[in-house]
Amino acid sequence: DYAWLRRVSYRPDGKVVLRFGKDEVVAEGRNLHRLRDSISEHRARFIQEGTEAEQGLKPEDAAHIEHIVITEGDDDL
Repeated sequence: DYAWLRRVSYRPDGKVVLRFGKDEVVAEGRNLHRLRDSISEHRARFIQEGTEAEQGLKPEDAAHIEHIVITEGDDDL
């Protein structure tokens, strides 16, 4: 939910980091710099991991997410 989204950052090593309160979502892939803008502007309805087959079908400059890792923060603090 975008209401909980606090910060979106792009790392040149191919990662977009989303912070939802104490929770963190890291999407890793290629050409994700435009994805960061879409998320920041609340235009991306969702993100999802793609398959290797999908990656091979996309143009070289297209965004592709290989992995998404969700880390839940400690609510007891």
